[in-house]
Amino acid sequence: MARQDAKPLLILHVEDDENDALLFQKACERAGLPAQVYRVDGADEAKAYLSGEAAYADRVQYPFPHIVVLDLKMPRVDGFELLKWLRRTEPFAELPVLIFTASMSREDKSRAMAEGASSYFVKPSSFEALVKMVERFGVANGGQWN
Repeated sequence: MARQDAKPLLILHVEDDENDALLFQKACERAGLPAQVYRVDGADEAKAYLSGEAAYADRVQYPFPHIVVLDLKMPRVDGFELLKWLRRTEPFAELPVLIFTASMSREDKSRAMAEGASSYFVKPSSFEALVKMVERFGVANGGQWN
């Protein structure tokens, strides 16, 4: 369990489905994860956020995340393309990227891991299972984030 005085985990959640994004946010709250979740709905917006461009230039309002939680199946530019961009672009190459997708495909998991994903999670079918999954985010580093 994370200490109460721990810095919050800053999460950039790249998710095109508003309902999935809301469930993830609520699961973080229910799990007691000391986190601040910043959601964008696609790869282009994620690139702008991470690069601190346009509306995301204010790093007080839009801080650089500790991790990216990335959906794979998005319109326009999919999560695989964003993952490739992250891994070849400094200073994002070492940023942890957790794939969080409905895809149970072994090929998708293998491809995501080969392209540099830190972890691969299949979105669970129940809210309680999602809460349990999110609880594991707070275990890493003893809940301490830079």
